[in-house]
Amino acid sequence: MEKNTESPELTLPAGVWPAALTPFSHTLEIDREAFVRHVTALTQAPHVTAIVVNGHAGEASSLSQAERLELIALAKAAVGTQVAVISGVIADATDEAESLAGEFERAGADGILLFPPSGFRLGVQDRPDMAVEFVRSVSSATSLPICLFQYPLSSGMGYPTSLLRTICEQVGAVVAVKESSDYPADYERNCAALADLGRPVRILSSNNAWLFASLAIGGDGIISGIGSVAAPILSDIYDRVLADDLVEARAAQRRLFALTEVLLAPPLCDSHTRMKVMLCELGIFPTATVRGPLLPITDPGEVQALSRALDAAGLRATTASR
Repeated sequence: MEKNTESPELTLPAGVWPAALTPFSHTLEIDREAFVRHVTALTQAPHVTAIVVNGHAGEASSLSQAERLELIALAKAAVGTQVAVISGVIADATDEAESLAGEFERAGADGILLFPPSGFRLGVQDRPDMAVEFVRSVSSATSLPICLFQYPLSSGMGYPTSLLRTICEQVGAVVAVKESSDYPADYERNCAALADLGRPVRILSSNNAWLFASLAIGGDGIISGIGSVAAPILSDIYDRVLADDLVEARAAQRRLFALTEVLLAPPLCDSHTRMKVMLCELGIFPTATVRGPLLPITDPGEVQALSRALDAAGLRATTASR
């Protein structure tokens, strides 16, 4: 039975959506106390309107379904109605994605972030009906609003602008797009294509290396795993761009640049592990433990570089003032 009637009342907020990390103990169990502390701290930053759980930043692929459901419940209990809790739906089969969406709704999620199946990298651009049907099918399994994850076209999993627009035209439950095209021209093209749909579809930039520049082009906010560490800076960038204060927006971007230079350095697979190291430095996480196949950061020089980046970004003072 189709649950989502594509009501025009479906919406997701503009603003800053940090993607939460998942803290683990030394025995690889979820550290619930640290997770609640983390999520609660994120909501203290201005303009944070949603928290994303069960995404790449949260090591969702290493979590059991019971753990994913528990993280939703923990986040909802921590933030109440203050901000939305959005859960990632990562699945390679349509029926699995449908099942996840329904279970996450029952667990209390306020919306879902729908990832494309990895098989799309083999040519979904040439089978646009496949992408439309996938999103439509997941929408039918839940009454929640959907934020669609737009990957870079170079990944093979991104939707060309015409397909992105078609999905939004045909599936009214898609009310937001996590836009990570990586290229300014693609980003601007997608913003323009969705601007005249006849209904609002939020564009939330996830272009971490140029968040300020992307918001200067357009958009309604930010989704970022870097927000797990730098939510106050992302909020500052968002606020300054809204106010057309480019001088202060550039200053905030320089603070963010100090972080992205180390967090996004090769190998990129270590980026979220580095964020955990930073959260340990800030006293939010007791350990930077990750689950395999990820490995810990053990190079003392890299740990020191991460610590220096926190100082350069001014985040220690921000955290201490909470």
